[in-house]
Amino acid sequence: MSDEQNLTRRRLLAASFGAAALPLAACKSPVDQRNTGSAPPSGTGSAMARNVRDFGAVGDGAADDTSAIRRACAGGSAPVVLYLPAGTYHVTEWPEMHDYSVIIGDGSDVTTIVYDQNGTLIVLNRKNRVSLKKLGIWVTGPKATAVSVSDSFRCSFDSVVLRGNHLSENYPRFSEQRGVVLDQNSGGTALVNCDINNFGLGIVTSCIQNYVTSSKFSSNYIGILGTGNDNNAGLALANVEFVSDTNPKTTSQHIRVDGAANDWWLTNVWFEGAEIALSIGDRDRGGPAQFGMVNCKVAARALCLELIHCRQPYLANVQFDRDMDHPFPVELKVDPDHCPEGTAVNLISGATAEIDPRTFPAGWNVTGRGTVSGAVFIGPVVARGTIPNQDLLQAQGADGTVLSAVLPSGAWLSDRADAGVILKDPAGHYWRLSVSNEGRVETTALGQQRPF
Repeated sequence: MSDEQNLTRRRLLAASFGAAALPLAACKSPVDQRNTGSAPPSGTGSAMARNVRDFGAVGDGAADDTSAIRRACAGGSAPVVLYLPAGTYHVTEWPEMHDYSVIIGDGSDVTTIVYDQNGTLIVLNRKNRVSLKKLGIWVTGPKATAVSVSDSFRCSFDSVVLRGNHLSENYPRFSEQRGVVLDQNSGGTALVNCDINNFGLGIVTSCIQNYVTSSKFSSNYIGILGTGNDNNAGLALANVEFVSDTNPKTTSQHIRVDGAANDWWLTNVWFEGAEIALSIGDRDRGGPAQFGMVNCKVAARALCLELIHCRQPYLANVQFDRDMDHPFPVELKVDPDHCPEGTAVNLISGATAEIDPRTFPAGWNVTGRGTVSGAVFIGPVVARGTIPNQDLLQAQGADGTVLSAVLPSGAWLSDRADAGVILKDPAGHYWRLSVSNEGRVETTALGQQRPF
C-alpha cells in the first residue's frame, strides 16, 4: 500500500474514532544523500567520534562499506562513538561493538544501513549500554535479523527505523525476517521513538524488563511475539501504535504471547489493521503471570483481544472497535478455564452499549456503566441513600425485575410472595417465612439442603 493510501486510510480512521492522526512510519526506500563534509553531531558524548567516511566508507548504496566500518571500530576494547553521515551504507556484516559504544547517524530517514544477507546484522552479546541513534536499518535477506540482543543490559535504540521486506503480495517469502530479537535474559533494553515495519516478526522476546515507548509497528506479520514458554518473556509498552493495511496476509496478529511468560503491561497503545489484534497465552503451554491494558484503543477485523491463558488480567479504559469497513469483530474473548479471574473497569464497546456481561467468567470483577459484578467485599459495606424515596439496595433478577429491597427507612421488603425470609433452625432445617392474604405469618419447611 502506498504512503498516500496509508495516509488517507489513517485520516479516515482518525476521523471516525475522533482521534488525532499519528505520524506514519518511514517505509521508503533508502535515500542517497552523500555528505562527506559532515562533522560528528553534537551530543555524541565524545570529541573523538569516528566518522566512517574518514576510514573509506562511501555511503552511496552501491559500494561495499563493510571493511571501512570495521576499520572505524578497530582499536582495542574501548567503547567507540561511530558516526555515519547521511547516506546509504551497504554492508555484508557488522563488527563487534564494545560496552558503552554508540552508533549514530544524521537521522533515521537519511542515514541507512542496508544488509542483504540472511544472518543477523548487529549482534549484541553480553554487552552493556550499547546505543543506536538516529539511523535506519534495512534488511533484505528473506531470513535476516536486524539486531539481536543476548544476555545484554541497558542497550538502547533511539530514533531508529528498522525495516524488512515483508508485504502482502510477497507473503510468505519474508515471514522469517525479524527486526529485534531479545533473548538470554537481556534486560533494560529500551526502544524510544522507533519504527519497526515490514518484518515477519517485528520483535521476538523471551526476556523480562524491556521497554518500548513512543514507537510504531507497521505492516509486520506479527508485531511482537512473546515466546520461550519458560515463564520469562515480558514487555512494557507505552504510547505505541500498531497499524497495517486491510489485507490479512500483511498482518495476522499485532501481539502474540504463545506460552508461559512474565508480566506484560500496555499503556496508551493503539491497534488497527490485523485479523487478531492481541492473542494472549496458550491453552497447553500457559500464559503471562500478569497482563494489563490501560487507556488503549483496539480495532481488528476478526477478534480484538483474546485472553486464552493468563493469571489476573487487568483491563481499564479500553475501547474495542471494528477495523474500517469490516463487520464488528468479536471484541473480547476470555477462556473461563485458564482465565477464571480478572478485573475489567470501564470497557467501551463500539458495537453495543457495553461488553456483554456473559463475556466474563464468574470470578471476574467487572465495573462499568453503573454496574459492578463479581465483587467481593471484606469489611463493612455501607449503603447511604442520596435520592429521596429511592431504595438503598435492591436484589434484581436476570431480567432486571426487583425481587427485594432495603427501603430508605432501613426496612427490608420482598415483592415476591413465594420468597419471604428463609431461616435456619438449630437442628439444621431451613424454613421460609411468608404472609397469607389474611396477614398471617406462616412457615414452610424447606429441608436440610441450603436453598438457592
